[in-house]
Amino acid sequence: MSIEIRQACSEDVEVLVQLRLEMRRERENCQLSIPEKDFEELLRKYFSEAVKNGSFVSFVAWENGVPAGCSGLSVVALPPAYGDLSGKKGYITNMYTRKEFRGQGIARQLLDRLKLFAIGAGCSTLALNASDAGYPVYKKYGFEDVSGEMKLKI
Repeated sequence: MSIEIRQACSEDVEVLVQLRLEMRRERENCQLSIPEKDFEELLRKYFSEAVKNGSFVSFVAWENGVPAGCSGLSVVALPPAYGDLSGKKGYITNMYTRKEFRGQGIARQLLDRLKLFAIGAGCSTLALNASDAGYPVYKKYGFEDVSGEMKLKI
């Protein structure tokens, strides 16, 4: 197996859309509130704009020209805090490895790339929302459960 990992560019938008759709189909247990083709178009619009303007950075793992997995990072700038002078946090999303490529260390390689990018961007922490399947990967990588974060759906 020869995995090549490279940063996604505008030409990779369709790959990002398809991998995100695969991930959502695998993870979601709720119905979409819009037709899937409309959801696909929302993804296409987001990735087209965000990859181009740099607000979303993604790395894609390829095996012999076939996309095996992907990752994503958004850098959020918050006001500095006593324990976090930079205020920059990296939020990881869109982590997905296709089933046939799992167990080969691809997620770890993608996380390594995201971590290096986040360090270069001045981030002090990385955060994510882990799936049941991804939880052991992130735990082994060094992520910790942090309580106290609350959400309000609006």
